[in-house]
Amino acid sequence: MTDNPKSVRGPMHIDATPLMVTCDVERLVHDNVGELLDLLMGEFLDDFTEIVNGEADREYAFETLQARLVDRLSTKVALTGPQAMRVAGRMAELARPLAARSAHTAAVVMRTQQRKGAAA
Repeated sequence: MTDNPKSVRGPMHIDATPLMVTCDVERLVHDNVGELLDLLMGEFLDDFTEIVNGEADREYAFETLQARLVDRLSTKVALTGPQAMRVAGRMAELARPLAARSAHTAAVVMRTQQRKGAAA
């Protein structure tokens, strides 16, 4: 694992909906929410208070604060080699039927459009 402060160690749970493969990164979100609250109550309190109290151009101040906070929060989940292999395998397993269904749908749409073009 890298010592990159923008990565969080933790499980990544892979599942699927009827249309998509999902990655549950609860640990990343949990750590980010904790760090976000710490930053808003500390280093960024004045900036946040100005936005809340309407003391600054809200849109610009919000975007600026958002960019600064995003720059400080974790953006990656660090996985060991075996964890990454399990995640990749699970994603491939769940994605295979979705990809096949998507390809089939695209082919049907293309054939339909071609028939409409030929009939016109």
